[in-house]
Formats: sequence, C-alpha cells, structure tokens
Amino acid sequence: MIDFHTDTIYRLVMSQSGETLLKNSFSVDIERMLSAGVRAVCLALFTPKENDLGFSRWSLFEKLHERFVLELANASAYITQATTAGDIEKNRLSAVLTVEDIGPLDGDVGKLSLLKSWGVRIASLIWNNENAYAYPNSRDGSIMSRGLKKKGLEAVEALSSMGIIIDVSHLNDGGFYDVFSSGVNMVATHSNSRALCNHPRNITDDMARKIVDRGGIIGLNVCPLFLRDYPESSSEESLLSSVSDMVRHVMHFYKIAGEDVLAIGSDLDGTDGVLEIASPLDYEKLREPLRKAGLSERQLDKFYFLNGLRVLG
Repeated sequence: MIDFHTDTIYRLVMSQSGETLLKNSFSVDIERMLSAGVRAVCLALFTPKENDLGFSRWSLFEKLHERFVLELANASAYITQATTAGDIEKNRLSAVLTVEDIGPLDGDVGKLSLLKSWGVRIASLIWNNENAYAYPNSRDGSIMSRGLKKKGLEAVEALSSMGIIIDVSHLNDGGFYDVFSSGVNMVATHSNSRALCNHPRNITDDMARKIVDRGGIIGLNVCPLFLRDYPESSSEESLLSSVSDMVRHVMHFYKIAGEDVLAIGSDLDGTDGVLEIASPLDYEKLREPLRKAGLSERQLDKFYFLNGLRVLG
C-alpha cells in the first residue's frame, strides 16, 4: 500500500529522543511498515508557525530535510527515496518526500526550485495559518472564501511546472477553486468528507469530483475530528477514530466521485485521540469492512496502492 501523509520526520526531530525511522515509539517506523507490506510512504516536511525548540521556520525546514536524508541513509538497506511510480520497487519500501505548507519559503519564488532539487513530489501551500501564499481552512466564512494570494498563484504555476503536485488539504475553499481553475494536477493527501463530518478541513462533494477531474486522489485521514462531529469541549480520550467511520468516508467518496479517487493519507504521527488504526500494522483492518461495504478486490487494490501509483506517475 501507499500512505500519502505521515508526520514522522517532524516527530523525530521535535522529540530529540534519538529514536529513528527504522524503529521508534511513535506510530510509523520502517520495521512496522515492512511487516505490514507497505510499498511507499509519504514523509512530510512540516513546520508550524512556532516550535518548542526555538528554531526559525526556515531553519527547522532545513533540519527536517537533513533528518529525512540522514534517516534514509542510515536505513538504506530497507528504504530508498522515490520520485516516480517507477522508483517504487517490488518488495522494497520507498519514501516519497512531501511538504506540508511551503510557508517557510516566505514568498521567495526562487526557493521553490530547492524543493525540486530535494525530490519533493507533493506540496501544500499552507497549513492552518495564513502565509504569503494563501489562507487556511476556517469556520470564518470571510476567510474561507478568499482566493489565493498573488504569490500563491505564482507558486502553483511554478511547482506544477517542476512536476510537483499541489496538495489542497488544509487550504480554504476559495484557494481550492483557484488551484482547480489553474488546471494543474491536484490531490488532497489527508482529508475526509465534509458531507459526513462538517469540519472545514474536509472536502466537499463538489471538490471531490473536481479532484477526480484533475486525476487526483483523496487520502483517508484517521484523525477523529475529521471522521465524526465532536463537541469542541471533547477531551482527547473521548475522540475515537473508528474503522466504521473510515469506511463511511471511503464509501461516500466512492459513490460520489468513483473508485479512482480512493487512497490513504493516514496523518499518523500528526494526530491525537484513540485510534483503531494506530500504526501501519493496522492498515489491513480496513480491507474486509470495505469489501463487505461493496468494494471489489480490484477497487481495494486501487484504494491501497494502484491509485497512488497512477498519481505519482
């Protein structure tokens, strides 16, 4: 299978624990991915607006990439970086480098070429804070409707020309439609259905159809807050991410946008709550429930792997 979004590199850097991608106490490591038969994992470079280590966003961004390179070098017997579908070798684990929020580049179009040199394949313009490119998802309608900023439009064009796919997870609605109107390839690496869970991070039915029109996928996110509506006062212990809710979201996207949009973008190591899918060893828990819900073996293969290969080209 292919997982389109994990935050494990960020967790390794911020924990300062000395743990590694090969084996750690978080959700995702190489040992568990190999045991689960994972073929490829997207490892995101994620830099929040502020961090507990006191690094500037740009400095943290560089450190995350350095850690990505180091981890793959230290575990080269087991994992290698992939930039195309052809790089994802049979019986070998591949790492696809992605960027969650290009905010650290601070509007410098010239720095976008650095992402290409690193082998980044997917990049989002934004996380949950406004930056030089765009506005984030929000419950404030005035923010949600704003389009991309000028530098955001420039970045979309530049990234696409370099073969980097635009990730619309975290982007506001106005920004989504600007990306779509630009005609570029687009995906939502880790988002669920807004029709089933009314969170602004989720994807509407119309957006799902438009992602299909651009040949993209929507990666199922295991975060409880994007699977079911919870009161804002809910404690972390009360947030349950259940397989049954995941199946509801997958089948909804299948019914309104078809089998080619289905994928996994777990958000493991970037989400909290009680998770029924808490590591790669649990991915297979979805297969039988999805089969009972109506997906064929061919469609399950698309969900787990084939759609991801197609998108990565």
